[in-house]
Amino acid sequence: MSIQEKMVIPDQGWVAGEVGAPAQRDSLIRFWLSVPMDQLESFWKGGYGELSCSLIRQLTTQTHFSADQAAVREAINKRIGVLGLNQPFAHQLLIAAFLLSPPGLLKVPDAHQQLPAWLANIYKDLYESSAPVIMLGGPSFENNQDAPVSLPNPDFGAVPNSLNELVNNRIQLNRLLGLSNLYYIDPEDQEITQELLQLRRWLANLIQLESEVELERIWATDLGDRYWALVRSGVQKEPLDQEDQAIIATATQRLSPESGGGFGKPAALNAFLVAMMYYMPGGMRVDSPEQKIPGWLLEPYRQVFEQKQAAL
Repeated sequence: MSIQEKMVIPDQGWVAGEVGAPAQRDSLIRFWLSVPMDQLESFWKGGYGELSCSLIRQLTTQTHFSADQAAVREAINKRIGVLGLNQPFAHQLLIAAFLLSPPGLLKVPDAHQQLPAWLANIYKDLYESSAPVIMLGGPSFENNQDAPVSLPNPDFGAVPNSLNELVNNRIQLNRLLGLSNLYYIDPEDQEITQELLQLRRWLANLIQLESEVELERIWATDLGDRYWALVRSGVQKEPLDQEDQAIIATATQRLSPESGGGFGKPAALNAFLVAMMYYMPGGMRVDSPEQKIPGWLLEPYRQVFEQKQAAL
């Protein structure tokens, strides 16, 4: 789940009196992110606030959050860092963050100065304590100076060394999806941009190392969805550093008949997958794609790239 989901019709509705399961908690988070900004306080006082507080108080330091929920919490943290706490939408983000933050493990410095009075009082009731702060970072959140610990950097675990390892790593898969979505929404955020560029280089190197015969199986997993989210993000418009230039030069050479490459040659599909992460959607074209591109890759390629542009 990301905080900017596409419109999807759910399989079934949810009942406020039965909220408590992870999926229902997620429904309430989506609710707060979609409430009209000028009606936020009214909805809170209309019963949804009491419901949210009951869910928040169920959380403890031992509560297990799913990988998707952790990704949402990280995305909210980044967005609040961009917006600050004086913007109305930041208040909705903060309430959503409450639903993923056990009492005592979140700190908003100078809450009564940064938040409207009604929200500051809610925060104080839920979170003001002497407990060490370990949850949110960024310009608008900081550790209590008297606390014994500092805010840690996110720990994403061991970095997968192959696509097969990545397929089974939910944290890195959701990180890739979250960063791609955040970049699509706010490409001016340099922290997000640099992190996504680093992930793209890493993914390109993994793709180059993979056996071509394994690609179809791998792209049928969640990695395929994450890959296309990155391709559609528009990150291709960012300037290339030397490492990126070397990556795209190698991929282009493997796809060029003049250089002894081209479709049908070894590692051509690997190179093609890499190239699509570096060419803007609509910025390249394959002549007679139905003859060169395998069926599992043909339709998504056409959806993103098939426009009249320079052909590979």
